[in-house]
Amino acid sequence: MHIRPRFSFQVKMNPVELHLRIQQLKQKHEGKVVINTSGDHIILDIPGIERHFSTPQLWFRIEEESEDAKQYVVKGLVGPRPEVWTMFVFFYFSIGILGFAVSSYAAATWLIGKFSHLIWAFPIAILIMLTAYLAGKEGEKLGQDQMERLKSFLREVLEA
Repeated sequence: MHIRPRFSFQVKMNPVELHLRIQQLKQKHEGKVVINTSGDHIILDIPGIERHFSTPQLWFRIEEESEDAKQYVVKGLVGPRPEVWTMFVFFYFSIGILGFAVSSYAAATWLIGKFSHLIWAFPIAILIMLTAYLAGKEGEKLGQDQMERLKSFLREVLEA
C-alpha cells in the first residue's frame, strides 16, 4: 500500500462529457460525495459531517492522449487531505532535522572525549518517526471505507 497511490485510465470520454456525467451523478450521490471542480481538476471528498482526521480525498483530471486525439487519459491520486499531508511532511521533516542536529552535536561531543545524553536523540527521533508512520497506516485503515466510496463514484463516472 502506498500513502498516496496514483492511477491512470484510458477513456473515450472527453473533458466536456466527463463534466456533464459528473453533474448528472452529483445529484444522485448528494450527501455521500462532495464534488469540487477547479478548471480540469476534479476533487472528490467526503461530506463534512463524516470527515475525520484520516478522511481521504480523490483528485483527478482528464487529459488528451498525445498519440490519439480521440483517446483521453484520466490521471489522479487518492490520499489524505492536503492539510493532513502537509502536517505529516512537516512533522517528519522537523523531527528528522532536529534529531540529526542534536545527534550530530552529541556525536561531536563524544568524539572529543566527553559524554552527552543527547546521543539518545537519534534513536528517539527514529522511534517518533516510526510512531508517526504507524499512526498514518492506522489512519489509512480507518479511511478505507471512505476511500472505496470515492473510488466507486469515479468508476461510476467513467462507466459511460
